[in-house]
Amino acid sequence: MLAVSFCLLLLPLHVTASILSGWVESPGYPRGYTPDSSLNWSRCAPPGHSIALMLTHLDMEDSDGCENDALEIFADDKQIDVLCGEKSFEDLASSVNPHLRSSASGCLSLSFHSDFSNTKRHTGFRGFYTLQDFDECDEDPDNGCTQFCHNYIGGYRCSCRLGYYLDTDRHTCTVSCSENLSGSLGGVVSSPFWPGPYSEHSHCSYTLSVEDNLQFLLHFTGEFDVEQGQDGRCVDALTVETSSGTLGPFCGSVAPSSPLLIHSNHARIVFTSDGQGSNYGFSVRYSTTAKTCPGMVTPKSTMVPQKTKYNQDDTVTVTCDPGSVLDTGDEEYMSSCQRTGVWSPVYPCEPVNCGQPDIPSDNALQLVDNDPRTLFLDEIEFKCESKYYKLEGDDKYICAASGMWTSVNGKDIFPKCIEVCGIPDKGSSASGRIFGGREAKLREIPWQLLTKTPRRGGASLINDRWALTAAHVVDGYEENPTTFFGGLIDGVKVKEGAHGEDSCRGDSGGPLFFPRLSSGNRDNSVAHHLVGIVSWGSPCDKTIESKKGYYTKVENYLKWIKETISREDQGEENEGE
Repeated sequence: MLAVSFCLLLLPLHVTASILSGWVESPGYPRGYTPDSSLNWSRCAPPGHSIALMLTHLDMEDSDGCENDALEIFADDKQIDVLCGEKSFEDLASSVNPHLRSSASGCLSLSFHSDFSNTKRHTGFRGFYTLQDFDECDEDPDNGCTQFCHNYIGGYRCSCRLGYYLDTDRHTCTVSCSENLSGSLGGVVSSPFWPGPYSEHSHCSYTLSVEDNLQFLLHFTGEFDVEQGQDGRCVDALTVETSSGTLGPFCGSVAPSSPLLIHSNHARIVFTSDGQGSNYGFSVRYSTTAKTCPGMVTPKSTMVPQKTKYNQDDTVTVTCDPGSVLDTGDEEYMSSCQRTGVWSPVYPCEPVNCGQPDIPSDNALQLVDNDPRTLFLDEIEFKCESKYYKLEGDDKYICAASGMWTSVNGKDIFPKCIEVCGIPDKGSSASGRIFGGREAKLREIPWQLLTKTPRRGGASLINDRWALTAAHVVDGYEENPTTFFGGLIDGVKVKEGAHGEDSCRGDSGGPLFFPRLSSGNRDNSVAHHLVGIVSWGSPCDKTIESKKGYYTKVENYLKWIKETISREDQGEENEGE
């Protein structure tokens, strides 16, 4: 920036100057000020001016740090000096007066005070204040003029070199480098003053627009030199704005790859620069070509035939990639390249959704996550609802491209929760024979059931819905429904010291089970197998010599039991449907 100062005689200022100029002096000057004297004085300058003070006399009591008598001077509410003692006119002129001045439109203030006593008489101080023009061009480094600054009394103005003009802020010099090139099929766009260094504070915008069946090609020619910071970021920048997005910013010494194809018939080339640097800029030649369609109709799909570019009226077959499907239900569709460079029709390929796993509400099978994601490649994991079931089959399944939940081992059938039967809880031990009769421990025989109506009897759980008992225990249940109880039930106690005896009357339907070690059970514990069902036995009376018990052999009826369960369960499922 160049500063140019000159004087103009503005007549109205002499009125203001006469008011804001004069003398200021201490109380009693020149005879001397008295103890406990004080003076507060202040003057403010109008816009474009400042207040200056020239001290012509200073004779005050001297003290360390001017703690006794003192003259404090403030400019714009900030203390700029504290004076005391005695100084000659020459000392004041050389070391004090040059900085006794306010800023533009600022204020100058004095505060004088003396203490309670003085050893001798002091005449005090005297100074002349005056309104002065503030030279913004020379004294204000932040005046904002980017090229030339011209000072005049009461203000300043900015101007520019040939080829520049003042922007709307009246301080920044810029160039006229924006142009509407709509309708032009070819031409050259370059930075201001190309091939010389481009102008500072440039804000250039070149608008390109042609018919909708055309698109632009940009070819960078000659040197490319746009200012770039040491961190790699663009200080000055070139960008290309289109309806589909912005290309760039570009800067540095390497031009963008040419030709730069813009898939649009509208574009705006924008160039901006800051106030520094001497880079040479850019030159770009633009031309047009017929629009081509992009090499993808829709994401997650495959096109046949596959080409690097497609012209108007080219037709392709679109097939969704594995894991994606068309919401129309079709496996593929045909799409054609339009004159405007877009495909039509376009149907999106959505991710396969396997849906929530279909698990009956009364099933012991459960999901580890009750609200899983169900799209392609999402994963679910199964578990059983309690320790009384074990999972049979794979536990983890993935949403496959087929839309089916498929296990990690390739199965598309969900696992089952199989009842864990015949295994008592830890810490208990069930015996397969009666030794004198005793009360069962808690959880010792968890599969044991008891009924008292229509007659007393027992039963054994063989899964979570079925129990085995003797036929005569439930005989007549149509008229009198039978209720079985499990858990902690207080039945008829046996006599102490006799469940040596075999089964007694009232034990009908109860189990005869034998332990068998099986590695397939939980914790490798002992599994108990039901081998007999109490049919009848002798009365539990010592007077009767016969102590025999009679049992139904379960092994003989295994096929019938399984068929009955399967038939009844299948019938209920059909009714539910």
